[in-house]
Amino acid sequence: MSDALLDPAELEAIQAAIRETAPRRPSFGSGPDIPDVEPTRLALIADDRIAEVARPMLMALAKRWIRIATRGLRAHLPGNWQLDIAGAEIIDGATAKDELRGGWVAATTSELVVVASGDVIDAASARRCGAAKPSSSTRQPSQVSLKLFDPTGKVMVDGWNAAYREAFDRPCEGSSDLNIVSKLIDARTVVRVAMTFSSDIGGRVACYVRPEAFVPRPAQLAAIKANAARIANVLANVPVELVAELGNLRLPLSALRRLDTTTTYTLPGFVDSHVPVFCGGVLKAWAKPVVFRGVLALEIVAIVHDQGSKQ
Repeated sequence: MSDALLDPAELEAIQAAIRETAPRRPSFGSGPDIPDVEPTRLALIADDRIAEVARPMLMALAKRWIRIATRGLRAHLPGNWQLDIAGAEIIDGATAKDELRGGWVAATTSELVVVASGDVIDAASARRCGAAKPSSSTRQPSQVSLKLFDPTGKVMVDGWNAAYREAFDRPCEGSSDLNIVSKLIDARTVVRVAMTFSSDIGGRVACYVRPEAFVPRPAQLAAIKANAARIANVLANVPVELVAELGNLRLPLSALRRLDTTTTYTLPGFVDSHVPVFCGGVLKAWAKPVVFRGVLALEIVAIVHDQGSKQ
């Protein structure tokens, strides 16, 4: 097979042959038969499709969470601050695993994984210990700071639960099931929305979810093996164009501008030289020019095998 793309006639022939070999769907009542379902798979990956649907849903959920959680967090975080959405992205589980390290992590029964990281952890810990403001540091929060952050983290998780109930009218609570985090970091596709603190407090809160937790995964299409012999027979009737190259030459642009009806150029070959025959730009045979019943014709003298086939 050549590297060239199939033309519409070839595609139609292949699809027609596949449809003929696919099982027929039964008719119902006296109406016409239901048309055959195209058995070829869609080019888009299902995980990517449902992730694109889940991303704006998680973004809307984050807006609800900011409204709900901000009121509760005022009692746990010092100073003047505000929360803003930084954006929602589609990542993989390995990236999510790296981002979970060093942060305060919790899960919910709706399979949301909430992560707090940065200065907000030390700020909440210092507030709980009676300090007005923590010392500035670029190190990761200590285990003591993460433990002291628990009440603040619970307020964050409760906010996600309340936002989820508002949006989906389903119960949602905190969960200690570590399998939720394990399934997240093993997933091929994960949707993440991040919120950042600004003004007196830095840091961020991120929420991760596998897209199928929001959007049902579509049923997998049945793969139907096509009849190779039938496809070959159908393709045998697809017309193709052959090009015989009697000769070619190279001219400078100045010579091309001087062309007129009396100009003669000698081709690099003889009258009885073999000429190449191309199909779709791929060399398929060698032939010699002949005169047959008064017209110029080609007599195939050699077949070129395996030209253009994929190795």
